[in-house]
Amino acid sequence: MKGQSQVVGFTVITLIMLSITSIVFLWAQPLIDRAVDFNNIDRMENQIIKLDNAIREVAYDKSQKKINLQIDMGNLIWESNNSINYYSNQDLPFSSGEKILVSGSFVGPDNTIATSPCYNTSINGSIGIDKSSCIYKQGSNFEIFYPVLNDSSGDCFAIRVVAGNNAGTGSGNHEIELKYNRTVTTPYSLDNGCSTIYKPEVIFNIK
Repeated sequence: MKGQSQVVGFTVITLIMLSITSIVFLWAQPLIDRAVDFNNIDRMENQIIKLDNAIREVAYDKSQKKINLQIDMGNLIWESNNSINYYSNQDLPFSSGEKILVSGSFVGPDNTIATSPCYNTSINGSIGIDKSSCIYKQGSNFEIFYPVLNDSSGDCFAIRVVAGNNAGTGSGNHEIELKYNRTVTTPYSLDNGCSTIYKPEVIFNIK
């Protein structure tokens, strides 16, 4: 009888421990998944900042550069000559949240967002004051946008990105080739109220 009681007691304790472990796992698993999701978003944000830095370096130096870009889940797509977007495949409840400026001019000359070329894309920024790029995050999606900047004389500057042979890709480790476009011989049409406008083109190609 004593031996049977010990076996029963051990079995009960084991069942209690398994039940507690299962409850803790079921409670903690969503938190673990959410932490992984946030880590993926933070990692992708760093990749987008890395890409933007490389594009601006090539535009300023009139050079070429190759970088490796790791995309865990989603698609990187060239949208237009002033916009590159990353669309995540993560099905997150906050994926359609507020659009947040990660990098760029947070305020304009009057210290309000109304005069920032990142918040108000219909206006020009100021050379020497505003950054030449804006990076946005909306949930798990990202966008790089290149605004027009002007100086006091009406001369303007704006980085423009043109598509190479392949301007879109999905998950994986990819080599991005960026090259200053030296074949542009005709000036851009004057727009955005500029008297003259300089738009260095960077060819964006995914190998």
